[in-house]
Amino acid sequence: MNNSIFSKYNDDSKTNEKKGTTMKRCNITFIILMIFSMLMFYNVPSQATTNVGTAGAQFLKIGPGARVESLGGTFSAIANDVTTIYWNPAGLSQLKKTNFSDTHTLWIADIQYNYLAFATSIENVGTLGGSVTFLNVPDIEITTLAKPDGTGLMYSAWDSAVSLAYSRQLYEKDSGAKLSFGVNTKYIHQQIHREKATGVALDVGTLYHTGWRSLRIGMSFSNFGPEMSFSGPDLETGVEEAGDERNAEYHPFPDTTNPARKAELKTIEYPLPSNFRLGIAYDLIDSDTNLLTIALDGNHPNDNSERINFGIEYWYKRTAAIRAGYKLRLGPDSRDDEEGPTIGLGIHHKFSETRLSLDYSFADFGYLRQAHRISLGLNF
Repeated sequence: MNNSIFSKYNDDSKTNEKKGTTMKRCNITFIILMIFSMLMFYNVPSQATTNVGTAGAQFLKIGPGARVESLGGTFSAIANDVTTIYWNPAGLSQLKKTNFSDTHTLWIADIQYNYLAFATSIENVGTLGGSVTFLNVPDIEITTLAKPDGTGLMYSAWDSAVSLAYSRQLYEKDSGAKLSFGVNTKYIHQQIHREKATGVALDVGTLYHTGWRSLRIGMSFSNFGPEMSFSGPDLETGVEEAGDERNAEYHPFPDTTNPARKAELKTIEYPLPSNFRLGIAYDLIDSDTNLLTIALDGNHPNDNSERINFGIEYWYKRTAAIRAGYKLRLGPDSRDDEEGPTIGLGIHHKFSETRLSLDYSFADFGYLRQAHRISLGLNF
């Protein structure tokens, strides 16, 4: 009997020692990542603001998902709905069913922004997803030096992006630790009147469940790709040719007295708005009735100073949610930043095996007024 008691004591000691070792490793990993985050996002050199406004394709910086926006854009470590294609493609590995989401945003200056996303899980393959982003500006009247008040003609401008994403869980341990990887490729198109620019970009992300309670760590790098530039017929200059259909609408009688000479204005190439994102998420309360999650994301963009985002989400019976967030700009230009607090609501309702979600968010942009988002989601 003494031997059995002694053996049981040894087994319990080994189990506790193993748990303690796992917890220590998770704590060490967490501490290292936090130190790295503070060093990267707190000690911001003055040179960090020299690239402000240098990147193009700014519509790629508008985050989709009313839920995420109400959390202040803190989603790289939560990453558990289909909009994670944008925030951290590794999060797609958490989706075990077919998911669909549609976000409509009333952006500043009457700009309309729409985002459609779809994802489905394939056994032994991973999770595949895709998204379509479309932004359009209200028609604007064309002005010239001769007619600064307007010519009576209108032009339009719009941006779009189509992406394909893939994610897979790389491993899962008995301790609960698991690591996922994801990638998202996108085709980008911008158009102003008859001038356009096209390009491609790549997003890469990882999601790590530490195995210590509910602590998750997410990292992603967005919009990595070659520079883009505009081209089009309105950049051409020189003497018109007879019968040039391109100008027939505006100049029905082209000048043909001189030999045709043509030149094209060359536009400057601009980089994409790339961003490195590092975030953590933790469930303070997780029961059948209540779920309270806090999250923090640090952002390191190539065309602005660093930003830290905070978010908190409370679910009651997994059916009704209230959310709040805050976006904090670091560096000397932080006082000029118009972004700040965000709030939102959400509701989930199940119809048999189908879950319908409806989310709303409100963001205050100071002098630029407000932005409203509405998202509709299906999980089946």
